[in-house]
Amino acid sequence: YAITFIKAGTYDITVRQTGFKTATKTGIPLPNDQAVRTDFAMAVGATTDTVSVSASTPPLATDDATLGETFSTKMVESLPINGHNALEIAALSSNVVIGTKTSYTGVPPGEDFQGAGQREIQNSLTLDGVSIMNNLITVAAARPSSDVISEVQMQSGNYPAQYGAYLGIHINLVSKSGTNELHGSLYDYVENTVFNAKPFLATPTSQKAPLHYNQYGFALGGPVYVPKLYNGRDKTFFFGSWEKLEQLGANTNVGSVLTPAMEQGDFSALGGYNVTSNTCVPNNGIAICLKDPTTGAYYPGNQIPASELGSQNGLIAQKLEAYSVAPNVAGTQNGTLNNFNASFPTNVTINQSLDRIDENIGEHIRLFGRLHWQNLSIVGGSLLPSGS
Repeated sequence: YAITFIKAGTYDITVRQTGFKTATKTGIPLPNDQAVRTDFAMAVGATTDTVSVSASTPPLATDDATLGETFSTKMVESLPINGHNALEIAALSSNVVIGTKTSYTGVPPGEDFQGAGQREIQNSLTLDGVSIMNNLITVAAARPSSDVISEVQMQSGNYPAQYGAYLGIHINLVSKSGTNELHGSLYDYVENTVFNAKPFLATPTSQKAPLHYNQYGFALGGPVYVPKLYNGRDKTFFFGSWEKLEQLGANTNVGSVLTPAMEQGDFSALGGYNVTSNTCVPNNGIAICLKDPTTGAYYPGNQIPASELGSQNGLIAQKLEAYSVAPNVAGTQNGTLNNFNASFPTNVTINQSLDRIDENIGEHIRLFGRLHWQNLSIVGGSLLPSGS
């Protein structure tokens, strides 16, 4: 026998047949999108006799060869996940890590994963069976809270036909639904600059880069009940949630900018060209000699003549230099490399809600509608316009 299209949960199964004892197996766990074998051995006897067995999940599933792991509602709620992001629960499985392209200030923003020996482009990420991927890099900008997800399933190999489009890992999220009891949660996660240490690359006299992180929201589910009009107990259920994440932060990095001498055409800190010996003479071990781009000849002493600085191209370069910054640390390579240290913003604001309605039509049909809305605003940057 096979029972298909039923909701994940814990079930009791009873088998009756004339001339045999009634057999019952209780507490059979059914994870999302998995086949669970439950066999019965019917003993001869009256149907009024009952044989009861408490079931458990077998250590080896023999009905399909799918490799993966399923995280139950209790695990989703209890496991410590940074950022309250239900997607990252999948990274607790073996053979799965959070990908290098994960960034909510990137282009495109979102989360990605690596596993099953495949690139991120081969992954599939779904919420209630609906794809939440950005197909450009296969990242998921949607980040449903762990308070609104009832189950996370990760598959990493030997997929059934319905997952044949992708060779990488498959992460399937299932949203929560309401029950006959009113349940909810209220939370607020706070991180602030005053609690943090100074970054390793920051200078001794610099201030700590700001980081103000606040993530707060609520989730509530139960039966639909309108006094004197409608009682949805055992029939109609709702689940609603709202969350806001505000991160005002900055990253600290080092880069290279022109020194005041370089802006005046003096690059002797990098060495100098000796016309007599026809060699590039090092300066403290640094030997980088400049050439005139129009003639291909080296500049003697690594000095750009004043006549070239006064040319049309030189004047344009000097106007651009007016918007440049001056070195603020000693740096290396005679003060010409990694001589600028500063912070740049990494601000993220995410508003989202997940709302769901479930309707039982008789004992065998259950319909649901779910809306997940998210608005992502980012302010990112780099140390210098060139990114170096």
